[in-house]
Order: sequence, then C-alpha cells, then structure tokens
Amino acid sequence: MRIAALHVSPGHNYFGHHGREPGVHTITEVETVECLAGRGLRGDRFLDYKTNYGGQVTFFAEEVHRELRRRPDTPPHPAHAYRRNVLTRGVDLGGLIGKEFTVQGVVFQGVDECRPCAWMDRAVKPGTEAWLRGRGGLRARVLSGGWLRVDCPAAAGLLLAGGRARRLGRDKATLPWGPSTLGEHQAGTLARTGCWPLWLACRADQAWTPAGFRRLEDEPEQGGVVEALIRALARSPVPVLAVLAVDLPGVTAASLEASVDRARERGVSVVPRVGGQHQPLAAAWHRSALPGLQVALGRGDSLQVVCQRLGEQGLLEAPEVALADAARILANLNTPEDLARWASLIGAAARAGAGSAPAEGIWDRTNPHSGHAGL
Repeated sequence: MRIAALHVSPGHNYFGHHGREPGVHTITEVETVECLAGRGLRGDRFLDYKTNYGGQVTFFAEEVHRELRRRPDTPPHPAHAYRRNVLTRGVDLGGLIGKEFTVQGVVFQGVDECRPCAWMDRAVKPGTEAWLRGRGGLRARVLSGGWLRVDCPAAAGLLLAGGRARRLGRDKATLPWGPSTLGEHQAGTLARTGCWPLWLACRADQAWTPAGFRRLEDEPEQGGVVEALIRALARSPVPVLAVLAVDLPGVTAASLEASVDRARERGVSVVPRVGGQHQPLAAAWHRSALPGLQVALGRGDSLQVVCQRLGEQGLLEAPEVALADAARILANLNTPEDLARWASLIGAAARAGAGSAPAEGIWDRTNPHSGHAGL
C-alpha cells in the first residue's frame, strides 16, 4: 500500500449532523501523522471517540477518487472532500475487511466498509452517495502505534492559457468547442486526472476562470510558460504538476495520468518526446526541475534546452511517442486551418453521438485506433 495523502480534522462536519447543517471544521493535509494504538490518529476528531471503536482511522482509494472525477458532470474536487484519513494507492481496501494488515510498520485491523453517507451528495454532487456504495473505503482500528507518512504524493494541475494566439487571431480558451469552449474542454481534461489543486496560468485581461481552478496571472512582458511553471511548482503543496496547454485538444486525461504516475513513482519530470523534440506542454513536471527552470528564466533559455539539460542531469525522462500517435494526441491548434480541421473532427464526433460527452479526447471518440502509447 502506498499513501498519496493524509488528512486529519479536529471536529465532525457530517458525523452526527443528520437533520442539521454540516459543521465547518477544516480538514488538514499533513505529511506525517502519529497512530496511537487503540485510540486513533493524533489531531483527528475520532481520537479516543469510544473504546475499541471500529473507525479509529479511515482509508480511501485514490483509484476510486480518480474514477469518480472522470464521471460526466462531476465538478473538480479534492480527495479530502470525502473526509477520509488515508488516501491509498495500489490496494484493494475491500479485501482488508476482517484482516490485520501492516502499513509502514503500523498494524491495523480492517473492520468494515466506510459506507458513504447522504452528505456526499452535497460535498461532491447529487448521486455520489449511491455511486460510492461498495467503494466508500475502509474503517479500521489501530493495533500498534507508530507513524504514517506520505510516500507517493498526489499531483497538482496547471492549465496554460495565457498565450496571445497571434496566428489564430483570437483567445484560444474562448473558442467554441462542442457544447462549450476549448478552455472548458481542456479544463475538464485536466480535472479528470484527479489532480488538486488546479491552477490556470492566464493573463490579467482574461476574465474566464474554470470552476475549481485558481488563477496564476502572467506578469506583462515576463517569462511566459517558463515563469508559469516556476510559479506553479513553487506554490504547489505537492511535488508533481500535470501540465496541459489549452491548444492541445487531443491530449486525454488517461495520457496525462500515465505521465503523472511515472513522475510520482520515479521522482523526476516526465516530458514526452516526438522525433527528438520534447513536448513540455502535455507533461508531468517534478519540483526537482525548479532550479533548472529558474536558471533558464534568467538566461532566456527555451524549454527544449531546459528539458535537454534536466535529462542529462537524470532529472527528466522523455518517453518517445510514435509519430502516428503524436499526430493525433499532440496536434496543436495554432492557425485558422488547424481550427477548421478540428471543427470538422468535432462535427464528426457529434454525428457519431459523442459530441456531448467529451470525457476523453476528441481523437479517441472519432478514431477507433487511437491510443495513449508512450504518453
């Protein structure tokens, strides 16, 4: 079992609030937490709640969070919205019910499912309680004391939308795109990865901000994308940043997740490469790249130079993407001709009945042979 996040809260917001308004106790994401045998987690609301209480600590699977985030019309929300203590990765929590198990030297006893309550419909969206039944997580007792620590932290997300689009002649983010706009389509792709927090790199004169995103406004005449990466990596509470440009509509949540997961496991940036050229605007950037980006900003180096240098230092991996896949997934939207080509594609998707549900990239809806190989 890997730990993607740890959450504690000093009081109850939902537990015991039936028929009343929810509480307002904040939930805090921590790097480590102390487990006290027979009692619970230090600093959490269930510490010493009852003798031999079955819910001294609660576990929730990151995989379930990601799956829920991918469902149509699910608003962006953090993993702590479920108010579970331990966000896990790579384990079947249901299989631990009734069993003793050890995590980082701490022994637990799985008691039963952490069944979702009606409050989930309010915390996320209507229907969430029903969807989570059978996958609401695990309630457990602490059998031996010790410490848990985050060892595979989740990723944040950055949508790059501040470009001037001089060749296209209009703001790319506001282009009509299916039932909404290109910006909303790309924001949805990034949100479906489960990343949190979500950042929007934009200009001060761009009024649009997608739901759930925080603005990172560009400084006039400053360092563009390099500066946006620096600011997002410096502010992010987690070391990995999923980066997506607004003009790469073929990129899918699944392809971004693959890069993010590789970056999380290996502790390096993962920037796909096509024909020797890095693709830094559909990639997973790791905080270890921050010094190199700062040097590049001072020198005026390009992102291609940054990627090459980081690769030589062992701080970046560049999986090669086949040209056939790149033509689908990494096609830019820079000119009126590009826009016309994509408009034709969206029309084909709509005629095929996929235009109203862009849960994956448009290429995946219109091309049965499309895939995410190497990205």
